[in-house]
Amino acid sequence: TSIPQYSTFDDLLIIASSVASDLPRVYDGTTCSVLGGSPPPFGFSVAHKNHQFAAGNFAQPSRLYFSVPLDPEDWTSTGSGEIDIDPSDGDMITGIISHKDELWVFKGPNKGSIHRITGTVEANFARKPFISGLPVAWIHSIFRFGDDVGFITTNGSVHSLKATAAFGDYNQYWLSYPINKYMQEELNNSRARYFITATDPNRGYVLFGITPFGQSTNTRQLMMDYRFMSQNEPYPRWAYWDTQAFAAMTLVRDVQRPRIFTGGYDGNVYKLDQTTRSANGTAIEMRAETPGMTYGTEWLLKNLANIVVSINSYDNSLIYVSWTLDGGTTQSAQV
Repeated sequence: TSIPQYSTFDDLLIIASSVASDLPRVYDGTTCSVLGGSPPPFGFSVAHKNHQFAAGNFAQPSRLYFSVPLDPEDWTSTGSGEIDIDPSDGDMITGIISHKDELWVFKGPNKGSIHRITGTVEANFARKPFISGLPVAWIHSIFRFGDDVGFITTNGSVHSLKATAAFGDYNQYWLSYPINKYMQEELNNSRARYFITATDPNRGYVLFGITPFGQSTNTRQLMMDYRFMSQNEPYPRWAYWDTQAFAAMTLVRDVQRPRIFTGGYDGNVYKLDQTTRSANGTAIEMRAETPGMTYGTEWLLKNLANIVVSINSYDNSLIYVSWTLDGGTTQSAQV
């Protein structure tokens, strides 16, 4: 049940765990050992302003720690310290990310809040509240895309820092607005801590590994295509893929280019976005489904004239399209 998290500081890999009894470890390319400097147990860490910041300590749930400058293995000498983030709010720090010269701190999983840590050294680090009411379950729910940072809440809504700064917690400016009903009704929110994300900047999409309602593993991947977002199209385009189940995913600097690698519950590592479409010798079914689409205000009559499917042709197979109008009988067609 452990959720590992990895961070680099220069040429050191720092390994954290969500299990309270696990001590953080460090790997230098040759040897793996317990992280030095008597660090507190923490669930995740990131490098920021020449310090290593860490949180996710269940004994001190609202405490943010930072190491000595330029030394992620010294947590007690001059230059190290800690900051308590609203310790009486009933939440814990569930994620941190360094973004645009500030450290952003997320709390959850209940009421939720986001905070900014400004400053450059221990003497002038300061906390500034950003917003309340958006609970993040754990570190892997936070992702970068374009020039922004996004995150999934325990309630199943997807947000960005830019949109939140401009419009607050107004649901028409959630990234997940077109699929809000789906996210609120079809997710197993008790497994929100295990939701995972990964961004492919070359392709312009974010993958989300989520657990559907009634299931106990991440058997469905949501895809958020943000390439076409603009003032005229404020929402990303959504689809999902449920032919594979993944426990982990991340962007890997592959030989040819960055690409997303995933870890399956079967113990295999999968390399996505390849011309060879097979998993352990078995063909992967190409099936993309769009959740319910939003066509504006519900009480206004709409007329849909056509449905258009665009796809690169690889063979002469049929595409099946089905639709349901106002709860009536499902209709279908073949293309």
